[in-house]
Amino acid sequence: LVRAGQQVLIASTTPLPQVLGSRGLPLGAHTTLDALGDRAFDLVYLPGGMGSATTMRDDARVQALAARQLASGRTLAIICASAIALVPNGLGKGRRVTSFPGVRAQVEPHVGAWLDQAVVEDGNLVTSQAAGTAMALGLTLARRLAGGEISAKLAQDMLATPVA
Repeated sequence: LVRAGQQVLIASTTPLPQVLGSRGLPLGAHTTLDALGDRAFDLVYLPGGMGSATTMRDDARVQALAARQLASGRTLAIICASAIALVPNGLGKGRRVTSFPGVRAQVEPHVGAWLDQAVVEDGNLVTSQAAGTAMALGLTLARRLAGGEISAKLAQDMLATPVA
């Protein structure tokens, strides 16, 4: 998204400026979720991995942010197992989504339809399956935020398959 000219802000759900990814790699955050308050964003992205997914599902602040994002009409993007974050408050009700296949059984009863596709767009909700579909998701989000020409140019520059 940075390549598409977008400002990216990473927020930690913990008080620490660094979090561990699902494989133990440290990731730096710009700020904390608490410091964001009710700030509005063009896009909110919930990262994948089972540790993140559990946090996205169980953290009331993340749930409130996701609900506000969807209610506002702004884009909420979710990848991999973090689609379970749609479950507690019915955020996926009536929506077409995808997720990591390993959490399909948890997600499918709570959404309109679960689709076995790399990326699924349903209005302002965009979901993707896993790390292997992250490029398609990134290009889809670049198209939404910066336009089709920029998304296509990014795909060309990175030798990736363009998205429609």
